[in-house]
Amino acid sequence: MSRMGWERVEDVEELEKEDFGLRGRLFFFRLVVVAILGLLLYRVYWIQQNSGDQLQALAQENQFAILRNDAPRGVIFDRDGDPLAINIPSFNVTITPTFLPDDPNELQAIYERLSLLTGVPVTNTVAQQQLVEAANPELVETYTRLAEIYGVSGQETLAQTGVVPQLPDSIGEIMRIAAPLQYIPAVITSGIPITQAYNIEQESIFLPGVRVLPEPLRYYPTAEYTAPIIGYMGPLPNENWLNLGLGYQRDDRVGWIGLESSMEIEMAGTKGERQIEVDWTGRELRQIGTAVEPTPGLNLHLTLDIDLQIIATEILRQAMEVREATPSREPITGQEEDVEVRQGAVVAMNPQTGEVLAMVSLPSFDNNRFQTEVPVDYYLGQARNEYQPFVNHAVSSIYPPGSTFKIVPGSASLQEGLVSPTRLLTAPGEITIPNRFAPNDPGRAQTFFCWLRSGHGVMNAITGMANSCDIYFYKISGGFDQDGEFIEGLGIDRLSRYAAQFGFGRVQGIELPLEAAGDLPPDRGWKARIYGEPWSTGDDYNMGIGQGFLTSSPMQVAQMAAVVANGGFLYRPTIIHHMTDSEGNIVFVDDDSQIVARARLGADGRTILTDADGNPLDDPSFNVRFDANGEIIYQPEVLNAVDVDRENLEIIAEGMQLVNVFVDEDEFYTGATYVDWLDPFGITTAGKTGTAEFCDNIAIEKGWCSFDDILNRRILPTHSWYVGYAPFDEPEIVVAAFLYHGGEGSRWAAPVACNVMAAYFGIAQYAQFSGAADVEFTEGDTRACNSLSFNPVLPPDLLDQVQRN
Repeated sequence: MSRMGWERVEDVEELEKEDFGLRGRLFFFRLVVVAILGLLLYRVYWIQQNSGDQLQALAQENQFAILRNDAPRGVIFDRDGDPLAINIPSFNVTITPTFLPDDPNELQAIYERLSLLTGVPVTNTVAQQQLVEAANPELVETYTRLAEIYGVSGQETLAQTGVVPQLPDSIGEIMRIAAPLQYIPAVITSGIPITQAYNIEQESIFLPGVRVLPEPLRYYPTAEYTAPIIGYMGPLPNENWLNLGLGYQRDDRVGWIGLESSMEIEMAGTKGERQIEVDWTGRELRQIGTAVEPTPGLNLHLTLDIDLQIIATEILRQAMEVREATPSREPITGQEEDVEVRQGAVVAMNPQTGEVLAMVSLPSFDNNRFQTEVPVDYYLGQARNEYQPFVNHAVSSIYPPGSTFKIVPGSASLQEGLVSPTRLLTAPGEITIPNRFAPNDPGRAQTFFCWLRSGHGVMNAITGMANSCDIYFYKISGGFDQDGEFIEGLGIDRLSRYAAQFGFGRVQGIELPLEAAGDLPPDRGWKARIYGEPWSTGDDYNMGIGQGFLTSSPMQVAQMAAVVANGGFLYRPTIIHHMTDSEGNIVFVDDDSQIVARARLGADGRTILTDADGNPLDDPSFNVRFDANGEIIYQPEVLNAVDVDRENLEIIAEGMQLVNVFVDEDEFYTGATYVDWLDPFGITTAGKTGTAEFCDNIAIEKGWCSFDDILNRRILPTHSWYVGYAPFDEPEIVVAAFLYHGGEGSRWAAPVACNVMAAYFGIAQYAQFSGAADVEFTEGDTRACNSLSFNPVLPPDLLDQVQRN
């Protein structure tokens, strides 16, 4: 029934007005919605046209990822194939922050489950606070305030001062630090066993963001025996490594010191790449395309003989301990004083090739402590040690060489014709040299003393060397014109020129980092340029006996003796015999560490030489030869030949041979004062002792340097040196031994060098280390190198360690 007749006309009109207004508003709203949708559609179109590729790439980044696979790092062997640095398997438990859930309860559940699986606590907050409350409150308050003043971590300050020990990092703390790096896996724990890695990996499907990632660890079987040579690895030192274009990533580890550092590019290899599709947890679903396999790094085969290295280390270590336990007699008062001998080096080389057979540097350190991280306390303890365990003192530290250097002025004076081999020079206990700029002023004259204050009588080139007569070498170096005896003297210019030819004052190019050139004044103007003082009369004389401004490394001293032993050639020292790739090819690289050639022995016995890509290469500069066993023969590199005739070098060698001669109680020379050399075993040796005065920062700080008012001269501590080679007729080994603050070279360094030579030849007490079957030494047998000061007793377990190698 219609209601039209019952409604008033006014009400009907009012309803029609309201309906019209509603329809108008709805129409406007529809227009707004259509406009917004149009704008949105236009925005979508605009984005697709202008940013489509970029957004598509971002989407693919969420769905796809590029994984870079680390290349197997090259391993290091000694000359006989014994491993010195290898890779062992290890596993890290990681969490990638971006894949963690947002819900706090879910996040806490993941942390708690992971804590049960790994043993890493979820948080240490409560336990750390309990330690703080249990500590001395006054110290806690004091150091906390100091930390606030200097803007450093209060907990770290309390831990470093020993007030409150800091507990290991917890999962929560690790993730808090890693939060800004959302896509980089944060390591929760490392080095877990493989069975534990399997269990965690199986459960990781229920633990978003948790992954077990393999990471090989660097292991050094010989640890402290070779640590200064091999070095260790650590995180990227700085951001610059990411910009080198070599593919390094933030979580990579690189060599920090030693061969691990200097040969980093060769051993690192090239990373592999593969593209994968991932799910929302970051788990790999499938691989896209073909993977690029990593290229393993090159393997280093060293010239080092690890058995000799280990024995030489023990010999030097015991010599330093015995020397430190032997008081020294103060020259003025006659009182006995304790000495501190904490640093030393031994270098054993093949004088015919420049190959390093052993290189000992003490103190050393345990490079296996750096496998997964840099242990802060251990690192700082070693870094703050004034005797610098991280420094390879055999090549990177420089000291005055003392009388070992007399080989150079002895050779130069003969070559320059300043003296003949038989010319006799008077050698009193002291000589006084007038100042050349004020010859008539007695107050400016300078007196030079011989180590033997009673004098040596008369000396020639051979006996002067054998007796290490300071007066003889003062005269041939600085000149002399008194009492009817005239000798011109070499002077700094000629002395420096010959010293450089023998290897002083120059980087010789061994593959180890931070090789020191040493100090070698090239001319009279050097002192003015460096110190602002004129070259004085006494500087020529002091340099002639290896003192004054001259400094050198133990390796340079060994190289000097090697020049005499091989007849006049300075070879480039090397500790790397050759390098091989993963297929066993001999590899050659250029100065930029890029492979330029590969070589191998063919089935027909001929050498096959190819370029880096495997193409045949005909280049005579690669003189590759193999021996009958298929082993590559090392090709030495000559740096220079000295301008000394062979007959003059033979005169110096004759004097060095006489150094080690003991005739009877009334006739013996400096090297045989305390040591019985190897003549009973049919091995004739030659060498030179050295006792070098010094006054460096350590000596000044410890008060070892003094001045005697009565004698009007300085009283200085001394280093102990010896350098020699054997056999005399056909030298196979040259050994330089050095003891920092060791005192008399003939008493302490000479026995070390003698024992290292005996170990090399495998005679007497060292025969059991020679590898010969059923060789045993008893105390009734004749010992090699019987010394009045030091007779090493090698630990019983050393034989087992050497035999294992």
